Amino acid sequence: AVRSAQEVNRKTDYRVLLVRLRHPDRMVVVKLAGPGAAVYYDFSRTAVFLRLVTDHTDIPIPEIYALDVSAQRFPWQYMVRQYLPGEEWAQLRAALSPDEQADAYAQIGRAAAQLHAIGFNRFGELTPAGEVAGTLSLLQALRARAAAFIRDPELAEFFLGVLEREAHLFNAVTRPELCHEDLHGHNVLFTRQNGRLRLATLLDFDKAWAGHGESDLARLSLWTGMTAAPFWAAYQAIHPLDPRWPQRRPVYQLLWCLEYAVPSERHRADTRAVCAELGVQMPKDF
Repeated sequence: AVRSAQEVNRKTDYRVLLVRLRHPDRMVVVKLAGPGAAVYYDFSRTAVFLRLVTDHTDIPIPEIYALDVSAQRFPWQYMVRQYLPGEEWAQLRAALSPDEQADAYAQIGRAAAQLHAIGFNRFGELTPAGEVAGTLSLLQALRARAAAFIRDPELAEFFLGVLEREAHLFNAVTRPELCHEDLHGHNVLFTRQNGRLRLATLLDFDKAWAGHGESDLARLSLWTGMTAAPFWAAYQAIHPLDPRWPQRRPVYQLLWCLEYAVPSERHRADTRAVCAELGVQMPKDF
């Protein structure tokens, strides 16, 4: 029985609800996604990633209570999971002391490194059975990823051209890793335990795939307030960076810029800066 429900995220044919149950008396998170969602969701894939992170890291991960992707009982697939309370890093960061910030950055870096230490036998998208479909190289997987996520055909063609020009940088990457792809400040939660900030959980593994951790790092380094010196020190203590990562970074960042492609001045400026670093010019503005 449901006591109350609050909508916490709304997109086209996609909802996230915070639901208080009466029997049993607990808070749960309910995700709903229909066929008209702008991003293709498959919550059975999300469940696979959550199990992998639970089994191979010490990152707190919510338990899944119910899951159905058939859309037979309701016109949406749904997932009901445990609610883990916490404060969003994006809202919390500015109020922290320098020492608290440094500690939190180190925890984020350690968590990211633990994710990237989870390996696969090939690059690509996971099936609901937990296997990677196909036998793709990273370059092939990035092409497929761009085709799936960059909705504007002209921008997708532009990115693929840049990727082909820089293909030599990606041919040497041979270890597939768990890549979250959405580690922004609203998906990283902290809580206080005995007066110290502790990582509460990482949210939204819906876009995760068997990619390469550098893609996460590229986005984190582009987004405000997600990396600092303690982050990089904690990350590299577990997962050292490849010497050619700085050359691949702007290509990963361009993929995100074109995937997101919102007409805000900040996003336009970020995209122009990434294009300038790559020595290319956008075919059109957002």
